[in-house]
Amino acid sequence: MLACSDDQPAETTQTATDTTGDGDGDGDPGDGDGDGDGDGDGDGDGDGDGDGDGDGDGDGDPGLCGDGNVDPGEECDDGNDLDTDACTNKCMNAECGDGITQTGVEGCDDGNDEDGDGCSILCLLESCGDGVLHDGEECDDGNDVSTDECTNLCALAVCGDMVTQDGVEECDDGNDIDTDACTSGCLAAVCGDMIIQDGAEECDDANMDDTDDCTNACTNAVCGDGSLHAGVEACDDGNMSNDDACVGDCVAAVCGDGFVHANVEECDDGNDVDNDDCSNTCVAAQCGDNVVQLNEECDFGDVNPGDGCSDSCLWEKRMVFVTSTTHMGDLGGLDGADAICNLRAAAANLPGTYMAWISTAQGSPSTRFVQSSVRYEMTNGNKIADDWADLTDGTLDTSFNKTETNGTPTAASISCNNSNRMTWTGTNADGTAGANTCSDFTSTNSTGAVGRNTTTDSTWSVCNAAAACTVTAPLYCFQQ
Repeated sequence: MLACSDDQPAETTQTATDTTGDGDGDGDPGDGDGDGDGDGDGDGDGDGDGDGDGDGDGDGDPGLCGDGNVDPGEECDDGNDLDTDACTNKCMNAECGDGITQTGVEGCDDGNDEDGDGCSILCLLESCGDGVLHDGEECDDGNDVSTDECTNLCALAVCGDMVTQDGVEECDDGNDIDTDACTSGCLAAVCGDMIIQDGAEECDDANMDDTDDCTNACTNAVCGDGSLHAGVEACDDGNMSNDDACVGDCVAAVCGDGFVHANVEECDDGNDVDNDDCSNTCVAAQCGDNVVQLNEECDFGDVNPGDGCSDSCLWEKRMVFVTSTTHMGDLGGLDGADAICNLRAAAANLPGTYMAWISTAQGSPSTRFVQSSVRYEMTNGNKIADDWADLTDGTLDTSFNKTETNGTPTAASISCNNSNRMTWTGTNADGTAGANTCSDFTSTNSTGAVGRNTTTDSTWSVCNAAAACTVTAPLYCFQQ
C-alpha cells in the first residue's frame, strides 16, 4: 500500500518496459545490440556486415555520378546532367579530344588529334587564317594580310584576283582586259607598254622614240604636236601658225610658200614670179628694186631720173635700132624675129625687151607694141619720133639708121629708090600689116615688104612691097 502525503497529490512515474526479453531495450528479441535490426552488429541494416547498406559486402553505399559527391572512381561530380560543361555526364573532367564540345571553351571536338579535318587538335574550328592548311585551302599563312602571297580567302595570290599583291603587282582589277588601266599582267597601263589603252591612247609602239608614227605621249604623230616626225616632217614647232619658221603643214618656211614669215618676209605670194607685187626674195615690189614689176616699164635699181628710167619706173625714152645682122624672109614668125632683136640688144647691153617691126597674121606693131608716150631714140641719142602717134604719122624726125652698137646697118641684097639699105618690115608706116609678109615670115618662097632705113618719109617702112624672101636684110627693133 502506498503512503500518501496529506498535503500534495502523489507524482506518478512511468518506466519503459522491454518486452522482448533481451534486456537491450531495442525491441528486437534476443540480439542485445540495441539497434533494433535483430542482427546483433549494431549498424541497423540487418545484414550483419556492419556497413549499413544491407548487402553484406561491407563496402558501404555505391557511388552515384551526378549526385554532387565525388565518389571513388569519379574525377568530378557537378551534380547535373550537362555533358558540355567542365564535368561530363560520366563524371570525367572535360578535355579536348574527348568528343564532347565544351561550351564556351571549345569550338569543336571531333575526338581525334588530327589537324585539317575541320576541327584542330586544340579543339578550335579550323578556318582560313588559322595557319593550318585545310581541305579546300590553297594556302594559310595565319594572318589577315590580303596583299601577300596568300590572300584572306586562303587562295594563292594571282593576277586577276582583284587583290594587289605587294611588291609583285602594280594593280589588279580582277579582269583579263588588256586595254584598260590595269593590264592582264597586273601592271599599270603606261604609254610605251605596247598595249593601246582604250580612251587614253591612240597608239603604243612600245618605244620612247618621239620621232616615229607614235609619239612618246602615245598619240598618232601629227603636224603641230611638237615632235619631229622623221622622214615626214621637216619641222614641228608645236603649233599650226603659218607665220613662224615652221609653217602649218610642218615644212620649213621659205620664200614662195605663200605664208608671210613674221619679221623675215615683207610678203609671200606663193609663186616664183619675180615681176609681180612680191619679189622672189619676198620683198614688196617697189620702184628701184632692180626688178621690173608688172606695173613698171623699167627698173635700174635706183630712182634717179635722167638715166632712161624715171623715178616711177617708166621709160623716159624707148631705144630703137637696126640689127647689125641680116636675114632672109624665113625669120621664124613674130617670135623668131623678136628673138633676133633681143639677142642683139643683149649683146650690146641695151636695157629692156624688144620687138621686131614686122607683121604676120598673128599681129602687127599696131596690135602688139606698147604705144609709147615718150620719145623713140636711137643708140646715138637721136630721136626718130616723139611718141607712138608721131612714129606712125608717116614721117620720122630723122632717118632710122643706127645699129645696136651705134653702127651703120649692113646693105641688103636688094635696092629701092637707088638705095640698098633695105630692112624687112611687111608693115605699113602706120604700124598695120602690109600685103606681103613672106608667108608670115616663115618662108623664103614668097615675097615681103621692105623699108628703106636712110629716109624719113613713109618709105622707111614700105619701099618695095614685094621683095623676094630670099633677100637678106636687117630688122627694125623697138624697145617695149
